[in-house]
Amino acid sequence: MVTSFHNALLAVKRLKNDGLLTLRQVYKTILAYFQEGKMSLTHFLVISSLAVILLLGFQVYLSNFAYVVLMDDQQIGIVQDDEEFEEFLADLTERCGKLYGMEVEKSQAIYLVREYRPDCTPNTDEVRDQIRQKVAFQTDAYMVHVEGRPFAPVASSEVLDVAIEKIKALYSQGDRGTKVLTTSVLEDLKVEPCSVPPNHVLSVEELVSNLSNHEEPEQEVQSASSSAAANRGSLSSRYAYSGDDPVFSDTNEDVPTNEEELLLTNQPGDNNSMSNVNISVKTIEEETLFEEIPFDIERKNDDDLWVVQSEIITEGVEGEKAITYHVTRENGIEVKREKVSKTVLEEPVNQVEAHGTSQVPSKGTGRFLWPVEDGGEITPGRGFSSWHTGIDIDTNAGVNVLAADNGVVWFSGYGGTQGNYLIIYHGSYWTLYLHNQSNLVSEGDEVTKGDVIAKVGTSGRTTGPHLHFEVRRDDGSGEWHSYYQHKPIDPLRFFNP
Repeated sequence: MVTSFHNALLAVKRLKNDGLLTLRQVYKTILAYFQEGKMSLTHFLVISSLAVILLLGFQVYLSNFAYVVLMDDQQIGIVQDDEEFEEFLADLTERCGKLYGMEVEKSQAIYLVREYRPDCTPNTDEVRDQIRQKVAFQTDAYMVHVEGRPFAPVASSEVLDVAIEKIKALYSQGDRGTKVLTTSVLEDLKVEPCSVPPNHVLSVEELVSNLSNHEEPEQEVQSASSSAAANRGSLSSRYAYSGDDPVFSDTNEDVPTNEEELLLTNQPGDNNSMSNVNISVKTIEEETLFEEIPFDIERKNDDDLWVVQSEIITEGVEGEKAITYHVTRENGIEVKREKVSKTVLEEPVNQVEAHGTSQVPSKGTGRFLWPVEDGGEITPGRGFSSWHTGIDIDTNAGVNVLAADNGVVWFSGYGGTQGNYLIIYHGSYWTLYLHNQSNLVSEGDEVTKGDVIAKVGTSGRTTGPHLHFEVRRDDGSGEWHSYYQHKPIDPLRFFNP
């Protein structure tokens, strides 16, 4: 009897250890011993009764065990079914991976501990809500380093390669009419494996935007990771991030209720506030410029022309040359230019001019006409004196200036303080007309007394429209070489009071 009883208990114990202990199984086991003749009816009844009593007590004992859910050693709650909870975690991880379009794993250590809790009530739904709100995920990525310093993570090393090519392309369009020879990035860029929250991972477009000044055109969001990036821009600001652990704001009342929103907002921090690096792109471009080649002037003396006269015998024609440069630019800004070749496309044709050598004839009569058509008045204090070599005749701008006598225009041009002015040779005398609005005659022109030769103006140094008029006595040379070569005389000597 003792042996049979012992064997029956061993069988019950094995079932218990296997986690298969039920009343039905215990009864079938003891009944099998009885039917095999290994125990009497009395033993069978006694053992069956004791087994039922022990088993019921044991079942009550087992029912007081539960699974404590811990997240990074902090208790979240209690659940009854460990397998169901593990399936929930696996499903949550899969959902987050689909949202970001990448494989992810939990950042926190979430595990179950089986403990004897006789007075507890499992709160599975509450635990799940806690997990949804607090769980964060990480993914394997590659950290982009700029000049040895970590900058931003990307999904793969190929993302950096594509981004670099896109950035280089921004400066390789040759839109300045140049041919791009080489393009390179000046900074040292490389990637190293890392593990980061999935919302930290930049797409190609985001990396290009953060590495350059150029803005990429907006594109339609299609991928799950792009959708996640768009969502986190408006949602992740509800949370703060410091170091490696998420710190959640408990002052925000607008808590997301959608599980996908929770998964998007639970990730620690984001890269939206990342400052741009603005890497430098160096281009070497070939630029060809076309320039004119000025023609030379061949001068020939002509006795039939006065010294103030000239004629063009053959019109000059400018040539053309192509100059090729290699232009170095950084981010589109020119930093160096080197001439590499020059090609003459068309040779210039010299201009042949005939210049007079004959003495300018005396054309004057010695009797002068007042040089301002509407009369005008002499400015007080601006008559002829030792320091003022002419007279200033006040009048309105645009009034005609007249030739005081017959003569030949020796000079027609512009001087610093004189403005537009004329010098006319009359033979024994020279007359000067300063501050004109415009000159109407050219060097070598023969004029008659009373011809309109200019317009009164304010060019040069003046305080108002007027004509500064001078008369100078020829020194006998019949030529003008310098401004004070010929002696000035009072112009009023030539007019009636």
